[in-house]
Amino acid sequence: MASRFQAVALVSSPTYSNAVAWSNENLLAVASGHFVTIMNPAMPFGPKGLITIPDSKPFPIGVIERKDVASGCMLPTCLSRDVRPCVRSISWSPLGLAPNAGCLLAVCTTKGVVKVYRSPFREFSAEWVEVMDVSEMLHTYFAKIGYAEAHVESPEDCEATQVGSEQDDSDDDDAPIAQIGIRNKRRRQKIRPFITAEQYARRSAMLSSLVVAWSPMLDRKSSRNFCVLAVGAKSGKISFWRVDRPQRYSITQGSNPPPVALLIGSIQAHDSWITAIGFSKFVSDGSPQLLISTGSSDGSVKIWRGYIDDMLKSTEDGHASFSLLKEVTNVGSGPTSVLSLHVPDTSPHKIILAVGRGSGSIEIATYHTSIGKFDVSASHYAHNQVVTGLAWAYDGQCLYSCSQDNSLHSWIIKGDSLHEVPLPANILGVKTSTDVPNVSDACFGIAVSPANLVLAVVRSFDVNLLNPMYEQRSQKAVVEFFWIGGQKLQDDSESNDENFPGFPNTDLVNWGRNIIWSLNQYERHLDKPLVVWDMIAALSAFTKSEVNYVEQILVKWLTSSLGFEGAPSFGSVLPHVYRCLSDLTSRQLHLLNVINRHVILKEAKLNDSKLWVTLLETCEKDIQERLVGCSFSAMLNSEEQRVGSAQMRLWVAKNVDTVKSRVKLLASEVKKIEKRSVAEAETECCSYCSARVLFDDTEVAYCEGAEKHKLARCAVSMVVCPLSPLWSCVSCNRWVSNLAPETLFTLLKYPPPVHKKGEIILSKPFCPFCGILLQRLQPEFLLSTLPV
Repeated sequence: MASRFQAVALVSSPTYSNAVAWSNENLLAVASGHFVTIMNPAMPFGPKGLITIPDSKPFPIGVIERKDVASGCMLPTCLSRDVRPCVRSISWSPLGLAPNAGCLLAVCTTKGVVKVYRSPFREFSAEWVEVMDVSEMLHTYFAKIGYAEAHVESPEDCEATQVGSEQDDSDDDDAPIAQIGIRNKRRRQKIRPFITAEQYARRSAMLSSLVVAWSPMLDRKSSRNFCVLAVGAKSGKISFWRVDRPQRYSITQGSNPPPVALLIGSIQAHDSWITAIGFSKFVSDGSPQLLISTGSSDGSVKIWRGYIDDMLKSTEDGHASFSLLKEVTNVGSGPTSVLSLHVPDTSPHKIILAVGRGSGSIEIATYHTSIGKFDVSASHYAHNQVVTGLAWAYDGQCLYSCSQDNSLHSWIIKGDSLHEVPLPANILGVKTSTDVPNVSDACFGIAVSPANLVLAVVRSFDVNLLNPMYEQRSQKAVVEFFWIGGQKLQDDSESNDENFPGFPNTDLVNWGRNIIWSLNQYERHLDKPLVVWDMIAALSAFTKSEVNYVEQILVKWLTSSLGFEGAPSFGSVLPHVYRCLSDLTSRQLHLLNVINRHVILKEAKLNDSKLWVTLLETCEKDIQERLVGCSFSAMLNSEEQRVGSAQMRLWVAKNVDTVKSRVKLLASEVKKIEKRSVAEAETECCSYCSARVLFDDTEVAYCEGAEKHKLARCAVSMVVCPLSPLWSCVSCNRWVSNLAPETLFTLLKYPPPVHKKGEIILSKPFCPFCGILLQRLQPEFLLSTLPV
């Protein structure tokens, strides 16, 4: 049986399915009762973030007569006794929507309110910051269109009626008190007329949200990228909100406006409550599409598709540009509790949908778009109670499920049917904390880490088994972490251990395959954020007992990346790497730098460590040259990106013997368009004493004043960093004041391509030498991200 390698106690217990979500910046959010707890899995016992769910007043959707309160449709409203609202649904946005390029977190409460939050990176607080109230915007929209009802006065009409009534009655101040009371009652009735109980229930269902989900980042050539936030309601409707990526990223106060959501329409997806939503990108006939799977409490499950180009504008009639692709199951199949939609990279014309039911069963639906074939597997009764979590891993090769019966299972697909496989054992020797008891009674959600090597499970505790004095008050639930890097993905008859000779342990063979798979995923998908915390942690743990095994994994990865054949070893591979650095992508260099810095040079005790130090220095020199070349290209296309041009030209002049001719040519072209000469670099002044600062190094500088102040240089532009807050890399500890051009991180080969004149080259807050997300350093007592 698999054992957890770390566990974190929670002060409040989850209540609903999908209570845990893993972000692209390596943060874990848990919907635990009246709070959302946000933690860093790399520092599970460190500081945490918090979102406290406030109470909310009901929206003014209308007034019903007293006699209609006893109507059957008003029963849910009358019986509602939620003194404090709980968290019902959470969802992380992709990386890049927050002002600091982080992720946004959408939260839906039991009061039906949806709000979006960001990290308090400039407030220095544990409480996350609200950036938008989606429910308030939805109420404003419905009130404007009269809730799509006939003969309903809009707020403007009501205001006009109020003004007219006040003008007509302004001269009747001497009227009897009884007539004044009757007149005021009629005025109130004109301003806010009574509505029927059915109208009230219908409006309440339209505004009562149940589930939220973010789409992947969607690309558009003509403008900024964007994401879609889907909000499902009790009425069976789903509203879609477009949130654009910011034009610029900043970590200082008031530098850029908060995110804005634009309603692009809605669809009547089902006739009952929306209980689950899932997104995935899909390409058909060369046109990018967005797939959305929806599940309802009546058991129906549907797959919709929409064209990305149609989402760039909102429709006047409020109907979203989604069309029904396939109705997976009809009404009456049992309530749908969770969904997980996936389009495999290895089979881009194949759509896989996992459906979890309230009965504990799991169904797998497969749609082959190339031949129009649709298959639904028979219900597999995997659990005894409601399925509360589903998560795909390893590109759809493995499915993890959990249930309210406290069970956790892993499955692989053979053909179109599910087959259970055991969870991998914990062979890394990482011990869990003894302070967290093992007395859970129900699972409420699972999440897979970005590199697919760790599984997080949130469970509630059986309070009757806790110590009433020391545990019951402070420990209501737990987040458990399991290693899944050793997951078996195929039969024994299909396995091939020749990839890792000398290691008869099957778990080690599986670990090696899965780590290399994760590395290849980061190489192929350049838009995937580089978050390798679990990979670094696993390799570091292996170096304590299996140094040769780690060496073999890295050698195999390098040889596959370089196309090197034969019986390689470190001695034969590293010289080949030196010769082929220009043929490596920037993503491969970033992965090599991070693994070299945090595993080989930090953990492993190798005899040839000097070779790895030399490799790290050589890779960083190559990245530095790429950075200068991409920066020169950006300068030739935009005047706003010419910061540090003099320092970069000085660097080229100092390294003229090793720099490629392409970079020299770009440096000469930049010098032609500059009005000032190279001597501009010598005019830099100290931030403390205003003394002159000369350019001697790319990372540090010393002023010529009496104090000889040591100053940091920007890792991108090479200029002296100002005293304002700076971006920081938690991997190599460099500082950045000007962001690197996006083209650096997408280079497939060096030298960089020639860009067209006038082409906009965006800047991204990634470390140019590590490729991970930059951030503003936080105090030790506050939550921060740690991608490595």
